[in-house]
Amino acid sequence: MNSNDATESIGNIDPETVAQWLEKSGDYKVLRRIQMRERFGGPVSSPVKVLVVDTETTGLDFETCEVIEVGALLVEVDPDTGEVGVVLGSFGGLEEPKEPISPENSAIHGITNDMVKGHTFDEQALKALCDEAVLFVAHNAAFDKPFMLRRFPWLEKTTWACTFRELPWAQEGYTGRKLEYLLSDCGFFHGAHRAVEDCNALLHVLAQPLKTSQRMPFQVLFDSANESIYQIAALKAPFEKKDFLKSRGFRWNASDRVWEYEAVGFSEGKEVIEWLREQVYSTKDKIMLGFRIQAGVDRYSGTELKQQFKEV
Repeated sequence: MNSNDATESIGNIDPETVAQWLEKSGDYKVLRRIQMRERFGGPVSSPVKVLVVDTETTGLDFETCEVIEVGALLVEVDPDTGEVGVVLGSFGGLEEPKEPISPENSAIHGITNDMVKGHTFDEQALKALCDEAVLFVAHNAAFDKPFMLRRFPWLEKTTWACTFRELPWAQEGYTGRKLEYLLSDCGFFHGAHRAVEDCNALLHVLAQPLKTSQRMPFQVLFDSANESIYQIAALKAPFEKKDFLKSRGFRWNASDRVWEYEAVGFSEGKEVIEWLREQVYSTKDKIMLGFRIQAGVDRYSGTELKQQFKEV
């Protein structure tokens, strides 16, 4: 059989059949391109409406940069089982910023000045979706929410959950927390790095059980959405512990010159404090730490809260 005959023969076979055959060999892992769906599962018994949101912007600083694309998908979710049901609506829109998009920024998301020229968001259509949702979900809520609040102040009273921060990807055995890694671990890939497509990609991940615990991701998110976020500052931490702190997830706050960690919920906060006491300060006595606490609608809002100091 020559190569042309082989190509013609393979072309008559259902691609999914070929994919399953390859996977059964144990030597191949086949990724499937995600498609837009009208539903992810069967009817959910006690549905609530969740809005999955993604933004593309002209830069990283929400106080000086602008939103140029918003994507959103409104879905039904059972908060008890975490099952994802029907996709109820979608929004995708571009807006021309006041300042031109830099070439470096266009290289990240693929949006050019020509693409956004003359465009403005259909704010009424977006608000109609937002008004339906009881919870907003983003893969980096600390980034997306402040940008959305600045552009759409009427979102001030909304509660957000972060799939990047609040789901235990490492403990569940995933390769990484980036959306591309999560998709691959779930057997999918997507080509476009655009807002609506990223919302769809995230939903494909959230519609599957976590690898180790088999809990549905939305079960975890609904639990954690009610938790406060504790920003813990390791005051006067020994300099030689800086790499140790970084490996634990602490980040250096250059303006306050202190290492900080964001813990979701009291249990994680307590665990981090005990780790600091034993591994960083090497004491059984009380230690002085700084705290900023965000709860409810203040979570991920980007609001700079006054730091409190406490012996624990």
